[in-house]
Formats: sequence, C-alpha cells, structure tokens
Amino acid sequence: MSLPRSVSGTPVAIHKGDSLRGLSFLDLDTEYRTGDSDLMAEFYRPCLSRASRYDRAVGYFRSSVFAVAGYAVIQFAMRGGRIRMVCSPSLSSEDLDALSRGYDKRREIVSGLLEREVSSLLSSVDLRASAEVLATLIALEVLELRVAIRPPSFGIYHEKIGVFTDDLGNAVSFRGSSNETWRGWHLEGNLESFEVFCSWRGEDEAQRVGRHRKYIERLWSGSLPNLEVVPFPEAVKRNLCTIAKDRLEDLVAPDSPRASPRKPQPHQLTALDEWRLRGRRGILEHATGSGKTYTALLAIREHVRNGQVALVVVPSRLLLQQWAGEIIAEIPEAVLLMAGAGHNSWRKEGRLEGFSRTGRDLGPRVILSTMQTASKPEFRRELRDESHLLLVADEVHQSGSPGNSGLFEIQAGARLGLSATPMRYGDLDGTAKIMSYFGDVIQPPFRLQDAIKSGLLVPYEYYPHPVQLNDDENEAWRALTLDIKREVARLPHGREGQVELTDRIKLLLIQRSRIAKKAVSKIPLAGKVLKEHFEEGQRWLVYCEDIEQLEAVLRHLRSQGIEANEYHSRMVGSPEATLEWFRQYGGILVSVHCLDEGVDIPAVSHALILASSQNPRQFIQRRGRVLRKAPWKAIAVVHDAIVVPETIKDEPDQLALARAELARALEFADSALNRYAGAELRDIAVRMGIDPGSLSASGMEEDDDASDE
Repeated sequence: MSLPRSVSGTPVAIHKGDSLRGLSFLDLDTEYRTGDSDLMAEFYRPCLSRASRYDRAVGYFRSSVFAVAGYAVIQFAMRGGRIRMVCSPSLSSEDLDALSRGYDKRREIVSGLLEREVSSLLSSVDLRASAEVLATLIALEVLELRVAIRPPSFGIYHEKIGVFTDDLGNAVSFRGSSNETWRGWHLEGNLESFEVFCSWRGEDEAQRVGRHRKYIERLWSGSLPNLEVVPFPEAVKRNLCTIAKDRLEDLVAPDSPRASPRKPQPHQLTALDEWRLRGRRGILEHATGSGKTYTALLAIREHVRNGQVALVVVPSRLLLQQWAGEIIAEIPEAVLLMAGAGHNSWRKEGRLEGFSRTGRDLGPRVILSTMQTASKPEFRRELRDESHLLLVADEVHQSGSPGNSGLFEIQAGARLGLSATPMRYGDLDGTAKIMSYFGDVIQPPFRLQDAIKSGLLVPYEYYPHPVQLNDDENEAWRALTLDIKREVARLPHGREGQVELTDRIKLLLIQRSRIAKKAVSKIPLAGKVLKEHFEEGQRWLVYCEDIEQLEAVLRHLRSQGIEANEYHSRMVGSPEATLEWFRQYGGILVSVHCLDEGVDIPAVSHALILASSQNPRQFIQRRGRVLRKAPWKAIAVVHDAIVVPETIKDEPDQLALARAELARALEFADSALNRYAGAELRDIAVRMGIDPGSLSASGMEEDDDASDE
C-alpha cells in the first residue's frame, strides 16, 4: 500500500496500531435502524476504525457526513485508508431537462452542476470544517470520487451499497436506505435502515459480501449497462482543493475543537498517579472545564488496551452522545457498545455478557450507558462485573440518588468518579454511599481558582443585582414557610435537633424556592441590564427557570426593542441551528437548562442568571461553563439576580432565603476580578443583621432519575 502524500509530495505518517486486528473483531448486528441504533457510533465509525478501504455506491454524497464521522475519518486516512465513491449529482427538474436536451454534452453539464455545488460549499461558514476535510482527502488522493449518469428518461442513479475491507481480507458490506450525508447517518437525521453482511459470518453472508464487492468493481470500471461513470471533473477538483490542507495532521475534525490529540496537563497526570496508588479507586474533584473527561479517557485507554473492559455511566442523553464522540476520537481502536437513551442492542440475548468478558484476543471494549439503565437488575445480571472491569461515573454525585444507587451493586475492580462537586447537598446518606463505593476524593482537588490560574478557564467579572419579591410572592412564601414548619414539627428530632426531611417537606422546599427563582421583578431587570450593557458582537446567555419565565422575558425584551432568540428542548425549529448561529454571530440567547451538566458553549461572553438553585453544585457548574475558553475570549462577565428582602424585620420568614442567596453570590464574588462586588454583598448582609463570616453555601439535591432511560 502506498503512502498518502501531501500536496507538496511529502509522505504522510501512517499509524496502523491496533487497526490490524481487523473487522472480524467487531460485534456487528445484521440490521441497523435509526431510533433502535446510533448508525454512526455503532456501525460506521467502528468499521472505519478497523478498515483500510471503504467503497461506496450511493445516490447522494455530501461533505456534511464528515461532521458526523468526525475525527475517525481523519484517523482512517492517517493509517493509509482509501475511499472510492460513486454518486449522483444533485439534479433539479431544470437540470434533468438540460441533460435530456443535450445528452451529447452531459459531461459538460454535469461539470457545471458540480461546480455550482462546490461554490455553494466553499461559501458556507457552517460547513467549512467538513469542506476542508473533503478537499484535503481528495487532494491527498485518500478519496476518489466518480459520478454516475443515467441516459435521458432513465431517472437518476440511486444505489445505496457500501463495503468496508481490512488488510486481513475481511469485509463488511451493507445495503439499505442511507445516503452518504449528515441526514443519512446522524442520530437526529432521517429514519434509515440497512442490512449488514460479514465475510467471516457463515457461507451465506460471505457470498452476499462477495457479490457486493464484484458489483462495486463493475460499477467503478463503468461496465454496467445504461450507466456512465465519469471521473470527478478536474476543474471542479482544483476549485475545491483551494481550501485543502497540506497535511492530514493539519485538519480539524468537524466535531472536534482540536487538530491533533490532546496532551495531558500536569494536574491530570498527578491525579492519575494518585488514583493508581490508591488501588485505582477514587473521585476526581476537578473544576468544570479542567478536562475531567480527558483524564478519565487516559485511564480508560490504559485499561482496555490490555484486553479488559470499561463501563462508563452518565446521567443524561446529552452526555451519552458527547462521551460517545470523545471515546471514538481518543480511543478509536475500541469497540463501543451503547446502552440506554434509545440504545437497546445490549438487550439481545448474550450480547452484554459476551461483550463484557475479559480476554486479550477480544480487543479493547467500552460500554457506555446511562446511569438509569446500568442501575437496572437486568443490566447487572448480564454484565460480567469482575476484577477486569473499570467503572467510570461522570457527574458521580448523581449515582447517590435512590434511582441510581443500583450502580453500587456492580463489582468493578477499578472505579473512578468525576465531578466538580462530588458531595450531595442535603443528602449525607447518599454522599456516604458514593464515597464508600468509589473511594475518597483524590488529592489535591483542582478547583475553579486553579483552573483560572492554569489558563484552562478565563477570569471573570461578577455583578450581583438585588431584587425583591412582590406582595403576592411574599404572601406565598410565608404560607409555604408555615407549612414547612408544621411538617418539621411533626417529625422526631435527633440528639442535636436534626431531622430527616420527608418527601413532602422536600417538595414544599422546592415549591418555595421556585417563588424566588421566578420572581416577577427579574423580568424588568433583564431588560435594564441588557439595554445598559449589551453591545453588538457579544454573546449573552440569559438563564431562566422554565419555559413560562423564558416567554415572559422574551416578550419584555421585544417590547423594549431588544432582539433575542430562545433556546430550549421544546422550541419550534432546530436548537442545534440556533446554537450554531449564536456561536458564529453572537447576540442574546434566552435559555432554559443551557448551563447544566454536559452543555458546553465556550462562545458565551456574558451571562445573566435570572434563576439559580441554592444548591452550590448547580451554580458552580454554570459559572464554570461560562468561563470556558474561546479563541477571542479574554474574560467573561456574569450578571446575577439575587433575591433579598428590603429588611429582615419586615420579612423575617425570608431570613433563610437571604442567607442562601448571599452565600451563593459571595461564592461568585470572591473569585471575581472585581472584588468590590463582594464588599457590597457583605454590606447588605450586615444591614440585615447577618454575619458574613457565617454564610456558607448549602442546598438540596433535585434528582430526576428517569429522565434519560
């Protein structure tokens, strides 16, 4: 196999590594369907990671497919992989008429159509990274494209068949409905399905694979009747290759912010050394944005390369998707089995049991599951949970909830928890169970100030804005406070006067806290802050409690002539497109659940927090996400609405609220660049008769154990 060469003719390094283990080490289903499976994560990327050649005959091809394949396609090319693809040009009714009228000039007409598509691609900001991958693969002769043209009145070429082949002679073929596009392969694209055949899986499948390979060769050579297969026009290729990189190593994957593998930071290496010394048990208490995920990936990669198995558990669908992308990018040689959030292939008889067995000959394997699924007895029964298993829990504090605590029945040999705030607030029992299972926090912790000092997060300015409850809200607060006191009075008290809160008391506390989160006075405050401070080119995120508050804020802003967009899971239109527009062009984004676990928007330059939990975890996470680095971002600015009464004398029932809000605000202020914000908050506390030194953040967990099963 010849080395791929750069435009200048310099050979590009190939790293075959474990890809030589071949396709036959993959555990592939006979059929895949959108909804039942993640077509890209469970089939396309694993095959690409073990193959040396990919042949594709397809109706439509778009470079957007590289945005789904991500770093895997670049690694495939760097190992010396080759792609041959035959596809149809995108034809409008006018194009078909032109071909019918000028059949003798069809190559010229097709060249014009392709030139039009390439020009459109080059002018698209959103598809720039995908276009660069396409151009570079063509320029370096990794990808060879040919175009299929049918005679007039015969319609278009619309085949959908593909073959992956490895260096050991194994082959996987598939045939179905998927085009080679973003919509054809992405979890949120079209509803697609295809059947899969493996050359090593019995005589019948071997024959099917053989027929598909022969067909591809006939197609490529142009020997099929009523079909002309022409090379990709040179003029169009030259135009496209104007954006090609000189080397594969210079490419940035469309789904990844990095052009080359990351290098561990000193705090990550120190943490891993300490984890090993503790018998590979412990919890990383590392700030949001400091690279907890990558630290865990280093531990996973080391573990699975010895033929052992890793189980990664996460609390949400979004984190499941993000971890899948990270695992494929950083450990491409590993086979990935996903469970939960719609991924059900693990349920097939013997699938999970066979996948989780130890054995060097089985290759590196990672199981990625939601906590809700991994906690179920049926999952645990099938899992081979012996000393060879490494269990990694992201946002490990979630594992201590009643619905997720089944995880503690898994007898993993190595255990690693990840969280910026691992303790469960208001849940001593849940925290104790987490520490008992995973081990203590690995010392030293790496906190927000450490991340800022190390340059992993940007510094920030903090501006608190005190607001008050209105008369109706004050009355509702008093009524709920009275109900809470009555419920507490009925409970037995411990030696030090402590009580264990019932579910009813917790519900009353949550209802009361939402009065402060949704205080009506926050709506005009949003208009005032944005009118005084927003400037074109900035990227403001306005954080709301729920859709009702979001809609009220949007109405008020628009009545003030302030343009703003919404972002939430139930919005009309595409949340992803809205977020991409915000990243590119800025503006004001009014959102719900946009700074919680797993959501990263480094482009945010300013945040206005209208609703914040008294749970320190939530506001610490949100602050960390606002401080994510971006190329042009030197500092971040946080505006925060805090609810405090005019005086405690007039509203004595709001003493606990004032203490909690001031404690949260001081947590923000004491690490900010503008230290005078902390002085102002301490003055407010003193005026209310509160000792600022007695304030400490506290709160209560609000788990939703079934949200992402």
